[in-house]
Amino acid sequence: MHKKILILFLAVLLSNACDMVKAPDFVGIESINLKKNAKGKLVLVANAKYHNPNLLGGKFKINDVKVFVNDKFFANLNAETYDVPAKEDFTVPLEVDFDKRYFKKDNLLDALNSALKNKLNVQYKGKIYYVSSGLNVPYTIDYTQEVKLYK
Repeated sequence: MHKKILILFLAVLLSNACDMVKAPDFVGIESINLKKNAKGKLVLVANAKYHNPNLLGGKFKINDVKVFVNDKFFANLNAETYDVPAKEDFTVPLEVDFDKRYFKKDNLLDALNSALKNKLNVQYKGKIYYVSSGLNVPYTIDYTQEVKLYK
């Protein structure tokens, strides 16, 4: 009899714990920067900041974020998965290689104009998904910032 009550109690406790899992709170996007990676290539870097109030961690999946430079499609972010820590603030890096694609013939005037003005208008647009304990929550990202090419 005691085993049945204990099993019933644990089942109720576990089902309530699963219902208490909430999606992490989106805090904002840290500024976008142009940096060199370990291979010497230029990379556009932004960090999406979140706070996870849950006792359990989870995963963030990026698979539908597009990057626009000066209102022109530039690239898709790579499909990646990031661990989400329990009860912590964390960031999800949004990085894309900034390579010769931007300096193609049809973008040359825009690239020259950006160099003269020392700025690029960069936009990240799409969705990031949080997955934990059966929860799958999409976050819409639509963030634009002006980036200095040189200081």
